[in-house]
Amino acid sequence: MPTLEERIQKLEDIRACEQLQYQYEYYLDHGYQGEGIASLFTQDGLWEIKGCGGTAHGHEAIKAHAIRLGKAIPWGQHNMMAPMVEISEDGQSATGSFCLVCLLTMTDDNGDDDAYVLVGKYKNKYAKVDGKWYFQELTGLIEKTAPWEKGWVKETITRESW
Repeated sequence: MPTLEERIQKLEDIRACEQLQYQYEYYLDHGYQGEGIASLFTQDGLWEIKGCGGTAHGHEAIKAHAIRLGKAIPWGQHNMMAPMVEISEDGQSATGSFCLVCLLTMTDDNGDDDAYVLVGKYKNKYAKVDGKWYFQELTGLIEKTAPWEKGWVKETITRESW
């Protein structure tokens, strides 16, 4: 049976992984801050959003990708919900999932803005480095993206699956 200290450490680790996801959300919703987003990943971390978002591997690529996304998405409200985090036996790695409901302003190639709704799920891998948690892999699957006025039933943009 785990000791009280071990149980507390596990709870602190779970909370730290949840906070990492919320910090990621904050950086997205406050200008797609490349430095901030990259700081949440291990040096060789992977940021992959399937269905609508792209892939970046490593800090420099993550920073550049965030800048590109920020130009195409001038405003967003990412709502992360239903966290489920599992800490490994050795306490040095973890997995987690979150649900996403997001409202966005997206700019098209002509410079016109439009409102979109986006829903999906995250499946993440975490690594504890020198006592601090980071994303090893942050993988999102955007299940539905649609113009606000039409909704996901009449005009779904994404059709990719895991």
